[in-house]
Amino acid sequence: MSLYGLILKVRNNKKIIKSFTINSLGIFFGSLIYALGVNIFIQPNHIAPGGFIGIAIILNHFSPIFKIGITIIIMNIPLFLIGANRLGKVFLVSSIIGTFLSSILIDITLPFVPEIKTDPILAAIYGGFLMGAGIGIIFRFYGSTGGTDLLAQIVYDFTGLPFGQSLMLIDVLIIILSGIVFKSINIPLYSIIAELVSNYAIDLAQEGFTFYKTLSIITERPREIRELILTEMERGVTELKATGAYTGAEKTILLVAIPHTEISKVKKLILSVDPASFIIIGTASEIIGQGFKSHQERV
Repeated sequence: MSLYGLILKVRNNKKIIKSFTINSLGIFFGSLIYALGVNIFIQPNHIAPGGFIGIAIILNHFSPIFKIGITIIIMNIPLFLIGANRLGKVFLVSSIIGTFLSSILIDITLPFVPEIKTDPILAAIYGGFLMGAGIGIIFRFYGSTGGTDLLAQIVYDFTGLPFGQSLMLIDVLIIILSGIVFKSINIPLYSIIAELVSNYAIDLAQEGFTFYKTLSIITERPREIRELILTEMERGVTELKATGAYTGAEKTILLVAIPHTEISKVKKLILSVDPASFIIIGTASEIIGQGFKSHQERV
């Protein structure tokens, strides 16, 4: 191997090690938040959201011998063995790390955190949010908590039942089971709240708090509007050619992406040039590229 080739190999290895270290720290941080949500709010109030965490809480209710974290790990082992080939090596390793950390930290932190027994609705909201935020951070750093997501994918592989339907069916069965075990119709209802809040927090943790708007502008004066957006807003503009379905006339559509804080300004600019312009405004949760997030950014 040439000296240049050796240098490249060393650099690549350093990048791999650096990336693995950053991802592992991110997964650890997310796992800690997830564990705190379970121990502080979810488990003390007998809330059993969907997923393996719900099954583990139910088993722990029957007997404290079934530690929640260890139980989740045991349930995930056969899934990882079955799904190893389809996950890929990198994602498999990250998933194992995420599953192990998020599960074992539940058992490790349990003696050191307060168990808040409060209004079950508050417990479902706050516990669900912490769990979802933790899972979202784990996902953001390319990890996974395994569980019913992987089980649903395996069900799809063997039965053809769509992933979303498989996941919903599994989670619904677990939530219904929680009501039977805890002998309360309210428990499944609180568990559904925790599940919904958790899903929202997952999206929020992955996408961040910054929201963007996309504008599709159909106008007879595309050149003037384009120049104003480029100079006044300092935002990029993409021109798309279109044809009116009714008139058959050729149209120019301007496509613009901006932070939501600039939406009023850009509308004012467009309408000052062409009050008859047709503007379609949509929401984009994330934009990657020049002027927005770089391809390396996570936050």
